[in-house]
Amino acid sequence: MAEKSKSNRILTGILIGGLLVLIVVIAITPRPVDWSLSFSRRHDTPMGTRLVYRMLPQLFPNQDIIVSHSRLIDFLREATPINSNFIFINESLEFDQSETERLLEIVSAGNNIFLATSAVSDELADTLNLAILKSSAPILSIGSDSIGYHFTNRRLKSAYGSWYRKAATSNRITSYDTLRTTVLGHDHLGNTNFIRMAFGNGSLYLNCNPVAFTNYHLLSGNNSEYIFKSLSYLPVESTVWDENYKIGAPLIDSEMKFVLSRPALRMAWYVLFAGILLVFVFQGKRRQRIIPVIPKPVNTSLSFIETIGRLYFSRQNHHGIASKRFVYFLEYLRSHYFLDTSIPESRLIEETARKSGIPERAIAGIFKMAGNLERVNQISQEDLQQFNRQIDFFYRNCR
Repeated sequence: MAEKSKSNRILTGILIGGLLVLIVVIAITPRPVDWSLSFSRRHDTPMGTRLVYRMLPQLFPNQDIIVSHSRLIDFLREATPINSNFIFINESLEFDQSETERLLEIVSAGNNIFLATSAVSDELADTLNLAILKSSAPILSIGSDSIGYHFTNRRLKSAYGSWYRKAATSNRITSYDTLRTTVLGHDHLGNTNFIRMAFGNGSLYLNCNPVAFTNYHLLSGNNSEYIFKSLSYLPVESTVWDENYKIGAPLIDSEMKFVLSRPALRMAWYVLFAGILLVFVFQGKRRQRIIPVIPKPVNTSLSFIETIGRLYFSRQNHHGIASKRFVYFLEYLRSHYFLDTSIPESRLIEETARKSGIPERAIAGIFKMAGNLERVNQISQEDLQQFNRQIDFFYRNCR
């Protein structure tokens, strides 16, 4: 038992040590870079916008930065704000008819909306007479080809512009309402990619290359200037950052999905699950003290009777032995045949014979000998043996 317990402890130590080594290896193993499009402030991947979001207080100092996690019509259900900025950054912004109407209502009220997207919904495109020609997927490898973004404003224009050799797109705006539109930027080929459209008392800004507003380009060379200069067109006012219309916005409808969506919580959950599994494997079996061996009970009554019998016989007390045998005989009649032994002797003999199936003559012989015991103080050994044979005959043949 001790050797088995020791081997279990050694095995448990090996498994726990292996689990810890596995956790350390997973923690220090570098993961491949995730280049999937996200545009969410939750993600610090290259195509996320966590770093861009954190720079908003510098662009809009002393102003409220509000995050919206719901649809536009739900976020602004009660009242239309005035003098506020709204920033939407995503690969595609598919507003339905009601959302399009609410968007234009917000702009007309005197707010500014910044859209960085490569595609808009048909409702919004038809309303603004807008068309965007989408290029191929973003360049994810460094090569000889590159894309340049430039501003038309001389005060914002740099000597060489912003050039991108990786994770960039060459989307361009091919159609817009010239009466209300101002071109703010173009690519190195002269194709329009950044415009401002006046609508009521506000303005709508559209940049058709949203990948330029990601973590990667904020940290890549001097391309961060392009992000800040583009957003600097918005006035210094309270700003709403959209987190609903995102490719990478996680849909979390349960507590477990939230835990698994966070690397630290996910690892903690796996460690907890592994620990519980080890407890079940090594501690789940029943543990108790050794069950003692209990010997079979011995009927000491027989030994007691034998001892008492030898005592009486050794003292030649034949009368006492015979008396006790008759007493036990009467007890037998009471317990097995439920007879009342205090009734007259003749009737008792009759009832005993009827229930036991023993002839009345044999039973009467027992009672006759018992009657003689009351009149004498001593009997011979032969008389005791005869009395004993009469009673044994009854026990062997009764029913």
